[in-house]
Amino acid sequence: RPVHDAVANDNLETMWLLLSYGADPTLATYSGQTAVKLATSEVMKRFLCDYLSDLQGRSDGDPRTAWDFYSSSVLEGKDSIGCDLLLNPPGSSDQEEEEQEADNFMFEFSDKPLLPSYNLQVSVSRGPCNWFLFSDVLKRLKLSSRIFQARFPHLEIATLPKAEFQRQVSLSQVLAQEEVPEGPEAAQGPSETVELVHYEPELLQLLGSAVEY
Repeated sequence: RPVHDAVANDNLETMWLLLSYGADPTLATYSGQTAVKLATSEVMKRFLCDYLSDLQGRSDGDPRTAWDFYSSSVLEGKDSIGCDLLLNPPGSSDQEEEEQEADNFMFEFSDKPLLPSYNLQVSVSRGPCNWFLFSDVLKRLKLSSRIFQARFPHLEIATLPKAEFQRQVSLSQVLAQEEVPEGPEAAQGPSETVELVHYEPELLQLLGSAVEY
């Protein structure tokens, strides 16, 4: 679960975000490990314990009891003019419709398990985009590298140093260190580079996937 991944990676900001969206910190793994038990750093343990204490309620004598916040009327005089925040909220219905039209979602459907794609930056001249591992594509299509490039010369193939591939993948996913993929390995030892093929609609069709927007 994301909560357990965030605690295992000692990512306090991600844990804070998950809890703000209603994640349950009391859920346990299949082995019975709760988020508090998985925490390794003192900062994460204290954060989780304080959060659970806030949910369960603190005693009156607890020095960490929540503060009392007074309303703005304490600071305003009798003649002050208040402001109704709901009188004219920011934005309009037209603006909301434009924002909804700007949100485009892509859904990929396939009868077979989808191949993992990676959002990588392969060169400094272009931004990050989606790539497949070339070895995964060849295995799915049951083709050799030479035959694939002869049949589909227009499909872009790029190489990335193995260490850089691992670094970018580890930064883009919330995974424990032992779960980070190490990339393909050659038969005689680890390769220095990873071959990638660009994520294209034509390639998705070859892999048996259908894309809808």
